Amino acid sequence: MNTIYEVGIRYDKATDEGVRKVTESYILDAASFTEAEKRITEEISPFIRGDFRVISEKITNVEEVITAPDSPAGTFYKIKHCFITLDEKSGKEKRRSQYIIIQAESADDANNRYKKHIEGWISDTVLVAVSETKYLDYFPKK
Repeated sequence: MNTIYEVGIRYDKATDEGVRKVTESYILDAASFTEAEKRITEEISPFIRGDFRVISEKITNVEEVITAPDSPAGTFYKIKHCFITLDEKSGKEKRRSQYIIIQAESADDANNRYKKHIEGWISDTVLVAVSETKYLDYFPKK
């Protein structure tokens, strides 16, 4: 089973003000930390001149990533939503949180894409939060 990893890289980037160190974050599907580091190196190497280092790797709590093929330059938003169920014994409402990353042009667009994504779901859900992330790209499992 693949897990969604957040990987941070650092490198020297040429800007109008000169060369400065930048840190960028990406997300990708991988089976292990080793695979995540190998894959980010393969994916990023063609786009960065010079050397870069993988400075962080962590397993995210994200269940799913929804990309926007129609707007590949969009920002990634983290959606927190809850599944609502009733405890049969106590009759009380129970909520189970889940996170989804959605690529969109704006927070409103992310909200609309989320609503479209959950159409037809049988479970009751509540949208709790939509927040912009620092992720620059997502690399799904090939």
